[in-house]
This record gives sequence, C-alpha cells and structure tokens, in this order.
Amino acid sequence: MNEMKARETGTKSALILIEYQNDWLAPTGSINPQFQDREQIDAAVANSAKVLREARLRNMEVIHVTMVLEPAYRALGRGKYGLRAMMPQYRSFLGKQTDFFPGFEPAAQEYVISERTGGSSAFAATTLDSYLRNNRIDDIYVMGFALRQCVESTVRNAHDLGYNTTVIYDASAAFTKEQQTSFLTDIIPFYGHAVTTQEFLQARE
Repeated sequence: MNEMKARETGTKSALILIEYQNDWLAPTGSINPQFQDREQIDAAVANSAKVLREARLRNMEVIHVTMVLEPAYRALGRGKYGLRAMMPQYRSFLGKQTDFFPGFEPAAQEYVISERTGGSSAFAATTLDSYLRNNRIDDIYVMGFALRQCVESTVRNAHDLGYNTTVIYDASAAFTKEQQTSFLTDIIPFYGHAVTTQEFLQARE
C-alpha cells in the first residue's frame, strides 16, 4: 500500500523480519547447519533482501524481531522439551551470533524488538502487539526463520489477535522442502495468506 493511499484510508501495513541474525544465516551460526535444504535457505536470503529494499521504497513500517539470550539461559527455566531444551543444547542466540546478518541491519527509523527471550512467537512477551495497534497497523507481512517454528508461531498468534497476515514464504526458509510444503498446504490456509517474493514486488495495493 503506497503512502498516499495509506493516508487516505487510515490504514498502514508493516513488514516484520524474524531473526535475521548470524545464528541463522552466518556459516558460523549454531543453527545454520541444521538447514537440510540449502537451496531454500540461500534463496530466502536473496529474496529477503529484495523484499526489504522494496518495503523501504514503499515507506512501509519495518519491524525487526530478534532473540538475545545469556549463557545461563535463565529466561528459559529448566525446559525439558521443545525449543526451551534445544536452545541451550545448541548454545543458540549468544554473543556475536545475535548480531544482525550483514545486509539486514535496521535503518535508523525502523523498530527493533530486542526484549524477546524464549517465546517462539514474535508477539510473546514483546511490545509488537502494542506497537502495531498504537500505529494503527492491521495488515502485516511476515518473513524470516524458521518457517515452521517462529514464523508459524507468529502467524498463528497474529491471526488470533485479529491481524491480516501475509507470509512471504520464499523469503523465509524451513529446514526441509517437506516442511515448507506442509506449511503451505496444512497451516497457512487457516491463519493467513502466502505470497512469493515476486508477487510482493509486483503488488501495488
């Protein structure tokens, strides 16, 4: 949606980038080697750069969601299962691994979620919902890592909070092709909408 139309209708849209950090995207990241579909992750990084550039040209709100933990992982408690157990095992989201991957650093006016400590949804214990509501943003575009974990959790949460959510799925990456296919066929029809990078670039709402 261009800036003039947004002013006329009183609506705005936002692009939400989930965890564009070294742990996911740098070869030295603790999570990066877990991507079995290397073609998918490489394409996601290239497509994400195109989407981010276009969003900035459209003067969309851009929101960066990060995860930053400390070595004792106290915020996770004594997690027995799931991500709360896996992150300490992989030593994820510590130190320089939490830095933004080159090319995805926030611009000066862009909002950064840095208080998130363990929830898989970008809304979990963060200011994201209040920021969107206070800025009258109902339509959100989501991309990031990983598709079947934090992106999916965010999309489900956004649906329940009443947002109109679009996932740019080829600017995101799942660990396998099968996970990506499952997301598109089994998940997104119930919680939002999915588009390709090319569809986002060509859209003029």
